[in-house]
Amino acid sequence: MHFAVGIGWGLSAFAIFVGWPALGRLVTADDDLPGGWSNPDGTVPPPWRTALFWGQLSMGAAISGSVTALEMGALTKYGIEFALVAVATGVIAFVLLRRTYP
Repeated sequence: MHFAVGIGWGLSAFAIFVGWPALGRLVTADDDLPGGWSNPDGTVPPPWRTALFWGQLSMGAAISGSVTALEMGALTKYGIEFALVAVATGVIAFVLLRRTYP
């Protein structure tokens, strides 16, 4: 997206790692509900109600925060703020993704 549209690296990373999965889940939300295409008998919980989905989004936010921090300059005021956001969302992602799943 950076080369095609000309937007910054951080916004490109956010659009790819957070926006794309969230928008994709929103578009197919009706298929995941009970009686939908992906869940005809209603026994599978929708993906947005699982820790795995939120962990993946948090990891995408951590990656995009890291890319933005590097783009802004790692030792600038804004670079440090984005680095702290990346660390915080990375910790959240680590906690959510370490859970055991059935």
